[in-house]
Amino acid sequence: MSLEMNFELPEAVALGAIGEPGNRVFVIQIRTTLDAITLKLEKAQVAGLVRYIALILGDLDKLGHLPKAAPVVPPLEPLFVVGEIAVAYSGDDDSVTLTLTELAEEEDEEASKVTVRITKELAGTLAIQGTELIEAGRPTCPLCGFPIEPEGHPCPRTNGYRAPKP
Repeated sequence: MSLEMNFELPEAVALGAIGEPGNRVFVIQIRTTLDAITLKLEKAQVAGLVRYIALILGDLDKLGHLPKAAPVVPPLEPLFVVGEIAVAYSGDDDSVTLTLTELAEEEDEEASKVTVRITKELAGTLAIQGTELIEAGRPTCPLCGFPIEPEGHPCPRTNGYRAPKP
């Protein structure tokens, strides 16, 4: 059963990660005074969202005061896993719209969708919050780009020798 939810200028939108680096689950949470939903994301989706928001905001003249980043709060049970993310900027009201579509298991299955319209300032805060989340994870190898475990890693660019240390 698919559902469609729309949020117009919600109270809070937050990105978060649950768990230890290497085993984290990334989420986006949208909260109003009456409702809160959590959706599951992949780390690469968070990185892509952050980059795209930064591109959009980089083309604008000025941002106002950025609001403080909201934390992710319980309940943390995801409503669904996000498959596609669309981001659009509206110059009419200086807002950014995020459309988060469910990852469909079957090709012909109708996917659930959450649309949220936020201010460009909140989008800026979200981009900063997402960047901090990604940077708080395991460091990446400068040679191959794979994550480095605390004990190092067998880098394919060096045939497994001289594993870089974090």
